[in-house]
Amino acid sequence: MDEIINKINFVGERVFYNPTPLIDYEMLIKNSLGSNTYRGFHKINKTEQGSKDVFEYTFNKNKTSIIETINQIKTENELDEYENKICEELLEGLKINIISKQLNSFNKIRKPVDIVFEHLVSMGEDFHEARKNLTRHLFLPLDSQMFQSEFVFSNLEVLHMQIKRTYTFKDIQQKEHYRTIQKFLKEKSEKLGLRCRIFFDLIWNERYNTKGLNLFETNPR
Repeated sequence: MDEIINKINFVGERVFYNPTPLIDYEMLIKNSLGSNTYRGFHKINKTEQGSKDVFEYTFNKNKTSIIETINQIKTENELDEYENKICEELLEGLKINIISKQLNSFNKIRKPVDIVFEHLVSMGEDFHEARKNLTRHLFLPLDSQMFQSEFVFSNLEVLHMQIKRTYTFKDIQQKEHYRTIQKFLKEKSEKLGLRCRIFFDLIWNERYNTKGLNLFETNPR
């Protein structure tokens, strides 16, 4: 266990605090979310725009304010409130052509936003201040990879957090459930000796064993 913790902290320090190369905003927005995430939002009219269009349009339209705001945020609560504000705007756009029952889960929209924020802060060329001050507050994207990991959630913790190994990102329906899990993960990361909660994301595919210099480079080839 100690060896894994040390590896996670070593790689986490490199890719979250001292990444190279840095990436421009538009490229991160284009590449942060995978097709599997977008496929989770089913269209009403299959010939009209889908979730990918809504996410990219919303983040690119708000580029200036997002860069300024993220670099000014100092606390976890401020980050949470701002991400929820972005989620609300996304929800309004998604309602136009996404089946309504697809939009009932809090984490279904919040998890993609958590990923985008994680990538902007950890790799964005516009986020030097945020990288220093905000990394420790980043929220862990909650998806099937995290729910399946016995390192992130032991069998006892799965029961305690009222989750299942079979959960995907849509299964955290309520905001309060999401917050309870994030609070638990922050406390667990501190107990384990991880520098940040977001470092749990390096468990996926054992990214802590790679030599990647930024988060994208730690992804499986």
